[in-house]
Amino acid sequence: MAKRFVILVAALMLLFVCNNRLSAASNQDKLSALKSLDERCVSFDAQIPIDSVISWSEEIIPNLQTKGQADDYFLIQSKLVSAYIINSDMNLAIDRARIMYEEAKRLNSPFGSMLAKQALGDTYASSRMEDKAMEFYQGALQDLQHARIHQEYRLQLLLRISSIIGFKPLDKDTQKVIDELQAALDANPDSPIAFSILAQLTVLNIRHAGNDRERLEKSLINMQRMNEISQQTGEDAQEFLLNAIRAIYYRALGQWDNTAYQKSMDIYTALLDTLSEHKGSRYYRELAIGVIELYEMQGRNEEACDVYVGFISVIDSLFGQSYNSQINTLKTKYTVDQMEIESKEAQNQFLFGILIGSILLLLLIAIIVIWLKHQQKALRLSVENLEQSRLHAENATHAKSVFLSNMSHEIRTPLNALSGFSGLLTEEGLDDETRRQCTEIIQQNSELLLKLIDDVIDLSSLEYGKMQFSIGRHDAVAICRNVVDTVSKVKQTSADVLFETDLQSVEIETDDSRLQQVIINLLINATKFTPQGSITLRLEKMPDQDMLMFSVTDTGCGIPLEKQANIFRRFEKLNESVQGSGLGLSICQLIIEHVGGKIWIDPEYTQGCRFVFTHPINQTEGKEEESL
Repeated sequence: MAKRFVILVAALMLLFVCNNRLSAASNQDKLSALKSLDERCVSFDAQIPIDSVISWSEEIIPNLQTKGQADDYFLIQSKLVSAYIINSDMNLAIDRARIMYEEAKRLNSPFGSMLAKQALGDTYASSRMEDKAMEFYQGALQDLQHARIHQEYRLQLLLRISSIIGFKPLDKDTQKVIDELQAALDANPDSPIAFSILAQLTVLNIRHAGNDRERLEKSLINMQRMNEISQQTGEDAQEFLLNAIRAIYYRALGQWDNTAYQKSMDIYTALLDTLSEHKGSRYYRELAIGVIELYEMQGRNEEACDVYVGFISVIDSLFGQSYNSQINTLKTKYTVDQMEIESKEAQNQFLFGILIGSILLLLLIAIIVIWLKHQQKALRLSVENLEQSRLHAENATHAKSVFLSNMSHEIRTPLNALSGFSGLLTEEGLDDETRRQCTEIIQQNSELLLKLIDDVIDLSSLEYGKMQFSIGRHDAVAICRNVVDTVSKVKQTSADVLFETDLQSVEIETDDSRLQQVIINLLINATKFTPQGSITLRLEKMPDQDMLMFSVTDTGCGIPLEKQANIFRRFEKLNESVQGSGLGLSICQLIIEHVGGKIWIDPEYTQGCRFVFTHPINQTEGKEEESL
């Protein structure tokens, strides 16, 4: 039963006061006056009655359309629709709303579309077709976002929406609208539409109070604030709306206080008397319906029936065949337009799908191209690796052949000596001196053969990881002195073997036997090519590094620069007439590199030959007892 009264209050909320009396009669003055009504969210006031709103709007609309003032054109059209609805001229209201909608569509104006949908929503709400009205109001809200229009227009739409959702139970959607209206009021309590917001919040609070009298009493606070605003402005329209809300309040209070029904009836009667000369107006009709529902709540059905009969003709005229036909025509046109919009959206989605599909296809092609290039690169690398493997195999085969050839040559020489001089010892008649010389030659060649075999075994062990290294802490200075003393005793040259260092002692992590093997090999090689002069072993610590540097310098014949690059190759011999396998330097290189050092020939030394190698003082963790 409260439904019609909520509609009444929603309509009455649009009535506000114009503080400035208009005297000018020009179109610009009329336009300014009508726009001032919109700024205050009212359809008319005491200075600009509803008849003036209609006449002025009809007069200036053609000029606005001619001059291309689109926003003002739609704004005044919306005021005209509201005025027709208030005067119950529904045919004219529907026709104007249709014109607005078609013009907004033609101009592609979000602002015009918003106002047109708002006007259409108003026509449906006046016809009590709340679902369709809500559809248009929601559409207007969407257009409002695109148009980026002032917040006041959104509040106007929320006021209209709240008048419809007030009929429904209090759900989250209803509460969301209430909260937004309350927030707008809190943010700007002196807003021109503050009275309308207070009125709507009060009606919603009364509507959802139910049997909660305490909540119903809270609405008195809003009504007190509305009364203050009304007293400040002195506007009859605001006083009229406040009295209408009081009538609704007392009617709800009647379930606890029977005297409240009579107060409500007294207010309704007074309001109807003020509209006695406008019985055809929408407000008079809605107030009469309020009286009818109040009689029904008191069980006074006969009196309700008498009031209803008095207005039945007016109600029937609103729902005549002509009116329904126009509503249905407008509804059909809107439905067709919606289908066109949906068709365009479907077309856009189809084009968007084609675009996305094309992008994905291009992406797939790009991935395939990248994958093919990757496969080609992998194939090319595989071919290169295969070629390298083939070259390595060929080199290995060649190295094997060279190795066997060198080994056969190196082994044959001492074996021939052993065989020949062994046979010579078996002959009779040899003197003791010849026999002694043969024995020495056999001994030397036996040692040479054993050294060659040991070198081959060491080289093989180093290459295939079978040589064992026993890493420990040893004094490098002591090792060098011992090696020099040993070589000095067995040397077969007149050159002096010397040791130089500025260090008293230095402990390093190394395999002392392998380090001695390297130094001995370098010193013995030096003795072979230094018949006189000196051979110097020098030990020093490299600055700013955890490294020792060993060098063996002789004053012999030296090594030509062009042969220095190959000196560490296997079986490489500077002088083929000198005994030796040509493996010693290769073994030295493998040992030094294993312990983390480097070995090389100093190309700048030209007074003989200088071999240099480095050795770390501390080995990397985990090097101890490591097996190659």
